Amino acid sequence: MADRRYLLKLLLQSPLLAALPTSLLARPELAIPETVRQALDVFQLKRVAQQKLSLAAWHFIVNGADAGKTMAANRAVFDEWEIRVRRMVDVSSLDTFLELFGQQLTSPVILAPIGAQRSVHDEGELATARAAKKKKHVMICSMMTHYGYPEIASVGGQTWFQLYGSAFESQNRHMLEMAEAAGSPVVVLTVDAVGRGNREGERWFRRESTADQFGLGNYEGYKGKRGVGDSAMTWGFVEWLKKNTSMKVVLKGIVTKEDAKLSVKSGADGVIVSNHGGRQEESNRGTLDSLVEVMEGAGDDIPVLMDSGVRRGTDTYKALALGAKAVCIGRPYLWGLGAFGQEGVERVLKIEQDELKTIMRFAGATSLGQIRRGSLVRAD
Repeated sequence: MADRRYLLKLLLQSPLLAALPTSLLARPELAIPETVRQALDVFQLKRVAQQKLSLAAWHFIVNGADAGKTMAANRAVFDEWEIRVRRMVDVSSLDTFLELFGQQLTSPVILAPIGAQRSVHDEGELATARAAKKKKHVMICSMMTHYGYPEIASVGGQTWFQLYGSAFESQNRHMLEMAEAAGSPVVVLTVDAVGRGNREGERWFRRESTADQFGLGNYEGYKGKRGVGDSAMTWGFVEWLKKNTSMKVVLKGIVTKEDAKLSVKSGADGVIVSNHGGRQEESNRGTLDSLVEVMEGAGDDIPVLMDSGVRRGTDTYKALALGAKAVCIGRPYLWGLGAFGQEGVERVLKIEQDELKTIMRFAGATSLGQIRRGSLVRAD
């Protein structure tokens, strides 16, 4: 890394650069910050992380299922919506507070559940939890973390627990009891884990990584049979959860209005529109389009959140305008973690929050409640 920067400095001092057009040198979208404070957007942190991480860890983060078309669609769909800005509105004071599942949140930007974070940074989920606490964002903790949820919750702020349903009831009970004892008010059930997506990057990761990087912390003290995901899981499992936990039950992975209606019928307290960041099925469909459909099915009966593809504050704004109560980010905070550890995650959260407030000002929205469907127009 030091040699690379030294070479770059020599290149910049070269008289050959004097002959190059200034436009080729003034390219912040290609910049690689040397310090966390220099990062202006999450994509700059992405480039730092790419430099620092092993090839295996990098592929674990960036790859999607199959050809990556769903992952690409998650980003492309945001360009299909334009923001209607307003003028002459007093936007000197902005409010991004909201209430969700009985909790007061300071921001609609939530950290999505991601396992095996030690593959990205030695402190893994603990660094992420500390950053989320410092910046006052909710963190959804994956079931597949290196550190156990009780330890993560003890250093974090507002945390929720994510669950992969198992065919083994003893494991499900163990996870629920552990999460409840650690104080989680919400259990987020991932419902798109009926099998493993065709992720070549993850297969590379599993081949090259050590067992210590994998997320087995929540199995501590559990002696029964293990299993992640259940291909036989149906809506009856949601009803079982409602009977066997005091936590709010939120379903992550709902992408159609039919399943949104069934979520309400089964007793779910909320849903997250998600395609696992394009890492599971190759549907070629972005979640912002799915959000519009899910809102038709869920209506005002339960809160709807969204993840997969959120990178900018304008992305968050568009999701909120189309009905989402909050959004979850995943890869961006992993970029920050890989780039600069806890400080990198903090920087990502600051950037996301600042960008959201910026577009709120220009759109004349002083609170989240003023971000409505009429705030957008479909691009031609």
